[in-house]
Amino acid sequence: MVQRTKFEDVESIFEGRLRGNQAMLTSLGLTPEEARLLWQAPRMKEVSWLDLDDNLLGDEGVAELAQCELLDNVQYLNLNKNGVTDAGLQKLAQSKCLPKLKRLHLKHNSIEGPGVIALFESQTLDGLTTFQINEGWTCKKREGWRYHPQL
Repeated sequence: MVQRTKFEDVESIFEGRLRGNQAMLTSLGLTPEEARLLWQAPRMKEVSWLDLDDNLLGDEGVAELAQCELLDNVQYLNLNKNGVTDAGLQKLAQSKCLPKLKRLHLKHNSIEGPGVIALFESQTLDGLTTFQINEGWTCKKREGWRYHPQL
């Protein structure tokens, strides 16, 4: 049995979720297959704030995101709760398509460490200065880890 997608076209994904240069695509249950509609949409070129919190991208979806040339203006990327592992982060760390990325959110994913190291050592994500891994834990790439409890 072929699983039907919730979204038949990219306009149904964007509907009511684009605010200027922000794409607020949270809690849609987007799968890698549905996200491919985004990675092919010319409107993604305008996006600098990409919020994909609470979706189903997994490592496959993140690997495809990392190869999307239309995302070269993205400065903020939220991948909280997406089933991402270190393997997905290693693909992201190799991306040449996110040259302006500054901030990355990764809370509530199965990250153990090698992916974080890959982000630190990335030769292509030079602008990435801040990423959040778990509640309260923020990493300033050039300053190391900081813990700020979120009450």
